Amino acid sequence: MKDNSIYYMLVFMLVVCLIAGITSCVTAKKKAAMAQNMPLTETYWILTHVKGENIPKSYITPYVVFEKDGRYSGNLGCNSFFGNYTYRKDRIKMEFEGATKRLCQNMKIEKLFMQGLHAEFKKYEIRKDTLFLKDAEGEVLRFIGRKELKPQTSEPPRE
Repeated sequence: MKDNSIYYMLVFMLVVCLIAGITSCVTAKKKAAMAQNMPLTETYWILTHVKGENIPKSYITPYVVFEKDGRYSGNLGCNSFFGNYTYRKDRIKMEFEGATKRLCQNMKIEKLFMQGLHAEFKKYEIRKDTLFLKDAEGEVLRFIGRKELKPQTSEPPRE
């Protein structure tokens, strides 16, 4: 009888160790995936989509940066803009304050981005290097994150 109880005890301990090992692997994978997400703040979020549509290439990269002090700023593709924001968990509220008023050759991206910035955002989501700003109906703006911006020109090249 003693030999059987030792056998069952060893099998039980082996099963517990396997379950603990599998659980820790899943938890480690979740933590690693979360660690790969870029932070909302101090990242250059480069605009890629407005309401699900790709934006055309521009001579000036349209982007936004959220600072840790609750302010945001960026470029619409021609003009600079700024405002304040608050966020908590997956909620974000942005208060647009203003923008410069330069007249540029192609204002299409600027107008699309500006319309998107005036949406009443309810949520934000970051998946690895992609930021989604959403209103009650879904995605409004989509960005790709970068730690720095490449130098850009303010006007198209002359021919």
